[in-house]
Amino acid sequence: MRLLALGTLYVLAATACTRPVLYYPTPEPGPVQSGRAATPVAADTESAAAMPAVSADADIEYVRARQILMPVAGASMSKLADTFDEARDGGERVHRALDILAPRGTPIVAADDGVVLRMTTSPLGGISMYAVDPDHRIVYYYAHMERYHDSMSQGRTLVRGDTIGFVGTTGNAPKDLPHLHFQIMRMAADGKFWNGEPINPYPLLGGR
Repeated sequence: MRLLALGTLYVLAATACTRPVLYYPTPEPGPVQSGRAATPVAADTESAAAMPAVSADADIEYVRARQILMPVAGASMSKLADTFDEARDGGERVHRALDILAPRGTPIVAADDGVVLRMTTSPLGGISMYAVDPDHRIVYYYAHMERYHDSMSQGRTLVRGDTIGFVGTTGNAPKDLPHLHFQIMRMAADGKFWNGEPINPYPLLGGR
């Protein structure tokens, strides 16, 4: 019976986050949360233009050197599957992210230092957040939250390990399968941070 239940969870996880396109459209500004006052975020295009061109491999090694944290409190790599290359929508697209299952309300923590770029709510990602590392090279995307931590606001400086929100099923996540959709992307050259080239989080978190 236990094996059957685990098998069912895996099937549900494999079909989670069934959004019709790989990336989100231009995100709508989300509500600014109470707490620490927001600070202005530098114009995305200017930040990207100021960055020297680097290879994808160089950005992967950059993230590896930053030693990012598991973004869900108490989650273990031994219980996670690499869902980055899994098919979604009947093979029409590829996941390009990691689904981390956890009980509803489990704290979601910042995987890296940086700044909150955008807090938004949409039918696809639900309550979600985009953050960028201190050098504006890497974007971290956290989706399907139950809610934000009260201290979060757009423009807030993040320290690795800060609680940013709580695991939920908002957006297009299965309502009986709370999880965090965690995506890592290279900052797009045009500054459209929601549309950068994805990087597999699984090996960078310690998976093999």
